[in-house]
Amino acid sequence: MTKEVIIIGNGIAGITLAVLLQRKGISFTLLHRKVEKPPFALGETLPPSAMPLLQQLKLLSVFEENAYRKTYGYHSMWGSSRVTDINFYHQNPFKNGLKINKHQTLETLRTEIKQHMISYSKGFEIIHEAHGNTVVLAKNDGIKMVQGKILVDATGRNRAVLQKLNIQSTIHDELVAVSCHIPKIKHPKLTHEVYVESFKEGWGIVSALNETENICTIYTHKGHEILSKLKEVSQWKTALAETTYLKDFLIETDNIKFKGGNANSSVANETAGSNWLALGDAAMSFDPLSSHGITNALFISAKAATTIEKKLLEADPDTFFEYDKTMQAIFQQYLQSKNELYRQETRWKDEVFWERFF
Repeated sequence: MTKEVIIIGNGIAGITLAVLLQRKGISFTLLHRKVEKPPFALGETLPPSAMPLLQQLKLLSVFEENAYRKTYGYHSMWGSSRVTDINFYHQNPFKNGLKINKHQTLETLRTEIKQHMISYSKGFEIIHEAHGNTVVLAKNDGIKMVQGKILVDATGRNRAVLQKLNIQSTIHDELVAVSCHIPKIKHPKLTHEVYVESFKEGWGIVSALNETENICTIYTHKGHEILSKLKEVSQWKTALAETTYLKDFLIETDNIKFKGGNANSSVANETAGSNWLALGDAAMSFDPLSSHGITNALFISAKAATTIEKKLLEADPDTFFEYDKTMQAIFQQYLQSKNELYRQETRWKDEVFWERFF
């Protein structure tokens, strides 16, 4: 099978790129790992600032139709003991964000490109040929061979393609996240369904997942002593006893779903080469505090689609170099703004979690 582009990974970045390439008439194949178990729902929220981008990409209707609901603001206790109400009413041109059902949104987008998708269960190999093309071998019980001019890493934080290309990454912190699904309650002192609170050992967020569940996520640094107290939901309320409102949401119940993992800021030392590029979390991963992870994935996917089109039409050797230069600049701007956000919280500046930002 010969295509112009081979995309590996079918998260939000890879699927968005595939849809955009299809609209441009650029042939592609999308390879993805066969997943047996259902994904852990995180209930991400897109801010109003993401709506114009979705509209520009002609994806707004897809995201709206598959969203849990529109959101009109959130509460935050950050930098003081007073709750701040961030209302989207004054935002323009959109006065709402979206609480998205990412799994359902991706399934809808996948239907547009389903005939171009190949799954693998036993990994893949990359072979570079002398004439510049790339061959990817998708391993199942047999081997499927795909040849393309451009290879795209959309494998998320795993950076599976970059690892095989021996491209290193720079990790800027050791932030980790622990999430659990808990029964949904309406807090008597809060209006919005999203609440963020910082505390001595890190920070947390409670967000409505659907009509019956909330998701609570705690962020701290790898190795922090609070992590040992979060291994069982029965200990969460005690571990977060000094928080103002976070602890109120923690209702003990059976069959709690847990998930833990990295939430750090990192960037590939190279996000593009002569005939390959990375996008989404494979290019750069953001701290969830920025609330721009999915927005960034969408923006980079659009940038990658334009870059690939230019590369194929003009054969300009500098096209991918310019893409990498743009990605590195975006990440540096993000790092600066992210650190400024953390430095707004001065109440615990001498504590283990917070001192590194000062």
